[in-house]
Amino acid sequence: MKRKNGFTLLEVMVALTLLAVGIVGVLTLFPQSLRQSRTAQERTTVASLARTELGRVRTGGVGEPLSEWAIRNAFRELTAAQRAYSLYDSWRASVQRIGGDVDLYRVTFAVRLFDGREEKFVTYITER
Repeated sequence: MKRKNGFTLLEVMVALTLLAVGIVGVLTLFPQSLRQSRTAQERTTVASLARTELGRVRTGGVGEPLSEWAIRNAFRELTAAQRAYSLYDSWRASVQRIGGDVDLYRVTFAVRLFDGREEKFVTYITER
């Protein structure tokens, strides 16, 4: 009996099944990676806001500039127009004096995102 070169139907079906499983596996990664990319973008934006505000605190120093900043940023909610162009809803800040021989203050800056998550940033400042 003469043997023909080529694939049997069973071999082709097994190969197609393996290919389909691989493609489905890769396709399930796309939505997950898009979510993680969006979360990273939100965190980058929020970190930039926190870096700016906490930079103002560090350059202003302890005393009147710190207390003014704390009052201004105790709670700030964005307006409707600002919300349309941002990834966060509001932020709040608190200043706590740490006891001891030195005037050391713990400044906490928390940003609330639209999905309810809250990102917190902390810095410490002291009198110059």
